Amino acid sequence: MLLFLIFSLFIILSYIIYNKNKKKRLSSNISQYDHAIIIGGSFAGIITAVYLTKYFKKITIIESDDVLNDKLMKSTPEEIMNNRCYLESPTSLGRTGVPHIYQPHILPIEGQNILKELFPNLFSDLLDQYNICQYSLNHGAKFVINNVTLNENLTEKIHYFAIDRFILEIVLRKYLCSKYEEQIQWKCNSKVIQLLTDSSLNLVQGVKYRLKQTFVDIYGDFIIDCTGQYSSSIKWLKNSFNLYIPSEQIHFGCGYLSFIGERFTTNNSSLDSLYLFVHTANVPLNNIGCYIAPISVIKKTNENSLGILSSVGINSNNYEHPPSDSFEDLLEWIKDKISVECYMILKSIKVFSPLISYKRGMDYRKYVEILGKKWPKNFILLGDSMCAFDPQFGQGITHICRQAKELNKIFEENSSELKDISHIYNSRASKISDECWIASTASNWKTSTLKVIRTNQYGETKIFRRNENFSNSSKEYQLKTPFLIKFMQWYNYWLLHCASKSGKLSTEFLYVINQHKNPIVLFKPTTFFSVCFASFMSYFHLSKKHA
Repeated sequence: MLLFLIFSLFIILSYIIYNKNKKKRLSSNISQYDHAIIIGGSFAGIITAVYLTKYFKKITIIESDDVLNDKLMKSTPEEIMNNRCYLESPTSLGRTGVPHIYQPHILPIEGQNILKELFPNLFSDLLDQYNICQYSLNHGAKFVINNVTLNENLTEKIHYFAIDRFILEIVLRKYLCSKYEEQIQWKCNSKVIQLLTDSSLNLVQGVKYRLKQTFVDIYGDFIIDCTGQYSSSIKWLKNSFNLYIPSEQIHFGCGYLSFIGERFTTNNSSLDSLYLFVHTANVPLNNIGCYIAPISVIKKTNENSLGILSSVGINSNNYEHPPSDSFEDLLEWIKDKISVECYMILKSIKVFSPLISYKRGMDYRKYVEILGKKWPKNFILLGDSMCAFDPQFGQGITHICRQAKELNKIFEENSSELKDISHIYNSRASKISDECWIASTASNWKTSTLKVIRTNQYGETKIFRRNENFSNSSKEYQLKTPFLIKFMQWYNYWLLHCASKSGKLSTEFLYVINQHKNPIVLFKPTTFFSVCFASFMSYFHLSKKHA
């Protein structure tokens, strides 16, 4: 009995000491590791770098573009806005790495919260210096998905910032250079060409990059690939470790045509009061969507001006890309493909910028979690490098923020060795991607020209196409819609139908697509019953009207 009491006391004391030490470790802000290397200095690289400043003495960001040139970093807010409006292409300021940077970008709830934690003064500075717009979905906005208006009679206030990504990245880089000048080093105009590895230890030790005609080896304790959906990591891991990343590409003919313009009155007060207008494509009935988002309040050029500078994006699916020759040709082409309200707003816009076309959008998921501990140590993919979504649902920036925050949590817990963090991160970050993936891709599976490319962990690649596009060859297979996707298409259709009549359900749906709530909230028993009931009533023709 005495031995039992002594043993129990020993266990209790050990537990107390362990938790005390753990809390001490968690509260410590002392950098534990020497050097982190981030490949890519765009949004994902910036956010990740800020989180890692707590754990690494030095951080190197290797960026292929000239993102710290004087034209970008030393211009006044007014000069930056002027530069933004009149750029003919990203290459005008040496920005070749992000050709889709001009697409409208909306920063919803969860993304806002994370940025506020990292940069407490960011939004006040953007409001004061750049005159960006903050608005509420409860008024001054129209949010239409599959012809269903979702922001009517919302039960809670939902605030958005419409922030031009081009401007946001410049502002964030200025913050990094001023606050972390000694800790974060930039290697611009530098292209990473391979990983430096020890295959016997399954370890990534650093990278080799090219600066002009010079090749440089740089070593670090932890390496993060933030280069986006066209990351070279698939090639690097195959060459260094003979490792194949299971992946899925969904090609549905996605593209964008973007431009900047000043809003003028349409002589319709209800339309003129809308700051934000979002009308997604409704495939396969309609392949075109339109996004009109304010980026700045400006001085009115005349009495008919609304004093709003807006970013406009024409989203196209099924390869039905809009013309970019002239604004007049665009208006003529689009007038029968979008809602009358949207067309009236577009007609009233005075275009300031060139029409920038981008035609390479797709859904691209890399299933890194399947590889488990086969995945190399000290190396991860983050953001679009791991999972890129259909841009029309605006999930990319928030997805990046959430994955970077999850990486921070793993380091903060301080319960794992550095060599184990990569596969722990892969498992947890993939769950974040999963929340967005099915909902984002379900509607794309309706596309008639759909092509899906799947690669397994043995490097075997198969191409799947719709029946009408399928060629009976050894390399192509008939595409069959998975049951889960069919279920989600059915469920989404009737969920939107119910949401159009319920402010509470509409609010929950918007919270989910803004990644502020887990999608499971849309499958609550009451919601599930409402969806099934609406479908049942329509099937037996018992309802007077259905969507």
